[in-house]
Amino acid sequence: MRKPITEQRKHACGIAGRRLLIMAGLLLSVVVAGRAQDLRAGYAKADITPTGPVMMGGYDLRGAPSDGIHGQDRLYARALVVEASGVRVAFLEADVIIIQRTDIFRRKVSEATGIPVENILLGDAHNHAAPSPNGELKTDYDRQFNDGLIKAAKEAVANIQPVRIAAGNGHSRIGMNRRQVKPADSYLTFDENNSSQSFGKYKTDHPVLIHEFGGVVRLGANPLGPIDDAVQVVRLDTATGLPLAVVIHYACHGTSLGGRNSKISGEWMGRMQEFIEKQFPGLGAIYVQGAAGDINPREVGGLDGVADNIENTWALGEEIGREVVRVYRGLTPEPLDKPRVQIETAEILLPRQYRELFENFTDTAVKVPTTVVRIGDLMWTTFPGEMFSSIGKQVKATTPATDAYVMGYTNGYIGYFPDQQAYAQGGYEVAVTHLDPASEHIYLRAIAKLMMRFR
Repeated sequence: MRKPITEQRKHACGIAGRRLLIMAGLLLSVVVAGRAQDLRAGYAKADITPTGPVMMGGYDLRGAPSDGIHGQDRLYARALVVEASGVRVAFLEADVIIIQRTDIFRRKVSEATGIPVENILLGDAHNHAAPSPNGELKTDYDRQFNDGLIKAAKEAVANIQPVRIAAGNGHSRIGMNRRQVKPADSYLTFDENNSSQSFGKYKTDHPVLIHEFGGVVRLGANPLGPIDDAVQVVRLDTATGLPLAVVIHYACHGTSLGGRNSKISGEWMGRMQEFIEKQFPGLGAIYVQGAAGDINPREVGGLDGVADNIENTWALGEEIGREVVRVYRGLTPEPLDKPRVQIETAEILLPRQYRELFENFTDTAVKVPTTVVRIGDLMWTTFPGEMFSSIGKQVKATTPATDAYVMGYTNGYIGYFPDQQAYAQGGYEVAVTHLDPASEHIYLRAIAKLMMRFR
């Protein structure tokens, strides 16, 4: 007996509907699988400018909190979260100096975002016109910084989307070697930014002349000294070609404003990022400090007779900003083929300076937590302190990737890392380092071994 026409139609419609659902499910699984193969990223930043007076870091001679802000300068915590094949890594950078107890901040970010602690890279711009936040949250500003950092990280995760990527290089000479060799004997009042007889805690109405010997190394401009002048740029666009983020790598202290400066500023790197973002609406900038242990801006307030001048600071930032823009415009981001995020970590042990063994002869090693991240043919190596530029160049040369980056001042702070040659020359960095002269070669051997995990 034939079914009624209405029943036949219902039966046929049911079969067709099920087929459509199956096909839709298959298409959906293909789309989801395709997204899983995409490189994805999200960017965000949060304002962390102090709302009142705070103690600034970087210079010992300051004895009072900040008393304002330069112009319209702001400080930001910036976050770039990158994901491929289910692995996420967070690049977090802040316009401050020496983030204390980064382990606590990283753990809090991990709890808020679900990103594993070992996949969180937390660094600072080494900005000497800014505070030094502490993860133990001892001050109101520490808590403000903590809230801003977490806010930026969470929003970056929420903003994750498929991206295209490209990398390129430029050059800038806003940086200059800062290990000045005194050409001849002279007499001065020792007016460096660490100690001054005319300002700060050592100020006196009766300054004495100090004999400075020719041939000694002091903080100051050294135009003939080595630097790393590479401006390394990573451009990320959305899948539809809109600007998303730009990562800028350049090695140079944030010290164009000296110890006499009492106002908050984003320094040259803050101005650089502001300048870049204004050229491309919707673009977010994130600056990553490099191996800047022996590199200052070519003009430093308080050194070589240079006075603090925020206009000079802003001019330096816009000068390197123009180079970043030039490189950025020349890049054509493309999707990564089978993108993968690989993260390797190690705790490298370096020998401690002999003089420190008098205090504890059993504590012979300085721990150097190190993370290496590879995304496609781009690789980042972290260092928790102030690495000399010559060592940074060797780290990049050891890296088995076309584009290699050093992230100084990241995931901790152990102080200066001079190259072995500097110990024979003397100077500030050698005087305050915790590391023995043999550290350079021991470290580079350990880095080479770590890089073998990526081959």
